[in-house]
Amino acid sequence: MPHEHIDSIGSGASESPSNSLPGRMRSLLFYLFFIITVIALFIPLNPRMPSKGIDASWEFAMNEAVARNMSIGKQVMFTYGPYASIITRTYSPATDRRMMLCSLLIGLSYATALIFLERGRKKLLTIILLLFLATYAGAEILLLSYAFLLAVCALKLPSTDHKANSGARNWKQAAAGVVMLSALGLLPLVKGSLLLPFAAAVAIPPAFLLYRAKVRYAFVFLIVPVAAAAALWSLSGQLFADLPAFLHGTSQLAAGYTEAMSTPWTILPAIIGDSLVIISLVLTALVFLSIFRAPGLAVASRWALALLFALFQFVAFKHGIVKVEGLSGIFESLAVFALIIGFVYRDKYLIWVLSIAILLTTVTAVRGDALLAKEVHERFGQGVTWSGDARTDIWKFCLDRAMGAYARTTYMSTWKTYSAVWEGIGARMSQSNGLEAHYRRAIDDIRNDYPLPALKGAGDVYSQEQSVLLASSNQWDPRPVIQSYSAYTPDLLELNEQHLRGLDAPAWVLIDLQTIQGRLPTLDDGASWPALFDNYAFVSYDGRYVLMQKKKSTRKVSRYEDVARETCETGKPIAIPETNGMLFADVDLKPTLLGRLLTIVFNPPLLHIVLHLSNGETKQYRVVANMMSTGFLLSPFVNDTKDFASLAEGIDRPRAQEKVQSISIAPSYGRTLFWSGTYSLTLRRYVGE
Repeated sequence: MPHEHIDSIGSGASESPSNSLPGRMRSLLFYLFFIITVIALFIPLNPRMPSKGIDASWEFAMNEAVARNMSIGKQVMFTYGPYASIITRTYSPATDRRMMLCSLLIGLSYATALIFLERGRKKLLTIILLLFLATYAGAEILLLSYAFLLAVCALKLPSTDHKANSGARNWKQAAAGVVMLSALGLLPLVKGSLLLPFAAAVAIPPAFLLYRAKVRYAFVFLIVPVAAAAALWSLSGQLFADLPAFLHGTSQLAAGYTEAMSTPWTILPAIIGDSLVIISLVLTALVFLSIFRAPGLAVASRWALALLFALFQFVAFKHGIVKVEGLSGIFESLAVFALIIGFVYRDKYLIWVLSIAILLTTVTAVRGDALLAKEVHERFGQGVTWSGDARTDIWKFCLDRAMGAYARTTYMSTWKTYSAVWEGIGARMSQSNGLEAHYRRAIDDIRNDYPLPALKGAGDVYSQEQSVLLASSNQWDPRPVIQSYSAYTPDLLELNEQHLRGLDAPAWVLIDLQTIQGRLPTLDDGASWPALFDNYAFVSYDGRYVLMQKKKSTRKVSRYEDVARETCETGKPIAIPETNGMLFADVDLKPTLLGRLLTIVFNPPLLHIVLHLSNGETKQYRVVANMMSTGFLLSPFVNDTKDFASLAEGIDRPRAQEKVQSISIAPSYGRTLFWSGTYSLTLRRYVGE
């Protein structure tokens, strides 16, 4: 099929507007479908309610941080910003109106951009895009695709400007453009990973428009989103002076994300996972080939479109490749971007990419089915999918249940998207406080699950279950990185550690030792453990949480005795000296140059530590190089909250069977190709009062 320019696509009678009754009925049905789908996709009429769990807790916490006017970037530092509820769609009486209005802004802007590109001639393409989004797209891909959609609109401006008459440039269209660009300013304030797409959408279209001598358009496209982001930041209750801190924190979280959060092929056989990655790269290459051979596009348009696609697909690829459950997101983004490019031109390569991407999305989306994941955890236990070992038994278990998961992630997902509109209208309209009543019931459920008594002063929860505290009547004084597994760089770990040593440190802490992805339990917020033992006293352990109370005096720096300092070889066992008390280890293991390059594009090999205990047991865990560099408890061995309680209650009396006799650290593959073959190990004995 030859390439077709946007102005010629769909100009045939099959998609042309008609004055006949059937034509008007088709047009009416199309726009009815269009409006309902945009509402279903963007407006959280039926939001989620707070609950317990790793994700539910940070969603609850971000809403509370915004409602309490905490400084995002200083008091609270996470991968999300003050408008996080646009993605999480979690209800709070204090943030619901803001969530609804901002979601409405993005929905109207998305619809306007689509109408601008569709121009009444590409209804079929619009229907396919909206149905695909209604079935597979989460809130993040919606925001990512909006930035790409808006940038593509900018590329079309020069080709439509000469056709416009004075009426086409009236104040209404100018206002619509400002609103659309203002919505773009929300993206980096919703989630930090959307900062790069925002920057690309703000930088590349103005450069293209300047090249095409559209100075006015270029100026508006550059200034309005940036000004809107600054204004929306202030409107969220944040101080403008704190915006640099938020952006700096976002860059810190992004810097260590890949190494800390990447996951291996475990359930999915490696040959299948690797093949899917290769296919995604081939499809990406085909899109580039299609763009650069499109005769209907000027050279500048080709380069601008190719650069936009490269940056946006890179963000989607990294998000999908870091966590295997997000693999379908790579194909989702390919399909969505191919559909949006289809508004500009179409050819056989683009159609092939679209067809294969949609097919592979339907297949890989099964991996992310929530019910299937729950069944796997109930049958095989929590954390089994993060070991890095091939699990053919889990693979077969998933295959046996694939058809049910397929139904839930295809047509049932589509139905759920549309039915949520009706359910949400009912919840909001049937009673004036219907959602608030539902919210109060959700809070009561959390309280009933763990009735935290009223405690004097403000407190915090380690490692991740903030919902328990937030649902209680107690005051909340969180550490900057609110969930311990996300403090994965030295700077972030130090921020959390210093919080426990400051004048505004929490009066008490609840501790339930939890981690993710099979990590060594003492690694999460490992740098904060000495500060906890310095400044907090054990109060109780009720079988779920350890309660520690702040001491009268605060120690600014912990005291240690040096035990050993040596250079070790990866993969070889290292004997650990016999000591009394707690032994902390600092490990400095660096990636090679090739490893750093691999981390930019893909995932580095995972690091594992093997512990040989004095009771003869051997334990293996995942470790993160950046988190090991600031120190963590190595011995005695602490595996869960009960072990921590025993340690906190009698700091100087560790049980003999818990001591670590030797360790070895090695990458999962590549030996010394991606990680240095040696590392420095420093052992220090903690000295209490």
